[in-house]
Amino acid sequence: MKTILVPTDFSENANTAIEYACELAKSLGAEVLIINIFTPPVTQYNVISPLIEEETGRARKLAKEKLASISKVVQSQYKSIICNTNFFVGTIVGIIEQLISEDKADLVVMGTKGASGLDKMLFGSNTAHVIEKVKCPVLAIPRYCPYKAPERIVYATDFNNEELDHIETLVSFSKAFHAELMITHITTDKSALMSEEMLKRNFAKRVSTITEYPSIAYFVGYEENINKALESFSTRVNADWIAMYTRERKMFERLYNPSLTKAMAYQTKIPLLAIKG
Repeated sequence: MKTILVPTDFSENANTAIEYACELAKSLGAEVLIINIFTPPVTQYNVISPLIEEETGRARKLAKEKLASISKVVQSQYKSIICNTNFFVGTIVGIIEQLISEDKADLVVMGTKGASGLDKMLFGSNTAHVIEKVKCPVLAIPRYCPYKAPERIVYATDFNNEELDHIETLVSFSKAFHAELMITHITTDKSALMSEEMLKRNFAKRVSTITEYPSIAYFVGYEENINKALESFSTRVNADWIAMYTRERKMFERLYNPSLTKAMAYQTKIPLLAIKG
């Protein structure tokens, strides 16, 4: 991993994400790129007026001053990492996608307001779009979540073949921190537990052909409310992260129900890692 990207709106939530990203960068040997994105309003004719140009100029000046201050603090506290900053004008998703396409981001770290969920993240509903759209992992950090190197990562799986393409990404995070990867499936059909156990064994065999990482465990359980079950399981095993496989818009459809990832973000008090399919 080369670069961790952190979008900021200079809020307390964003500061939490910056600190978390710096700790990750120190452990992973990565650089940190902290950016502020200004999205100017446009007229009904889709033309930026002189007034909006002035507003953009003021936003650029203020943002660069704040980014310089952040960089100074980061460099003083994390002398071993490289911290770059930049200001952009455009849409949040568009700018992040551009940076990813230019090979300037391998992981996006964004702050949340903890239990208030994806729709209340530091960029509001735009953060949900980031998780859905961008083509690299996104780590959402709850507001009051101090950094802790992950020792256990719970991965919520649907035993989907598409997920196998991203197991190495999960393993790379697990290896970096010598963390246990706990691959977990919750079914809402009690009568299907036996068949789900078979799926678990078959999935484990397929994973073993991809990686020899020894610290992987597999779990299958029944619960009527899946997101509550995942939260309960994560608490019981003292998980440090929850990871989920996502894909554009269908991320909410493929994992058990249309809103599981969003629902988990509403209630999780530990970082949520979304891996894009």
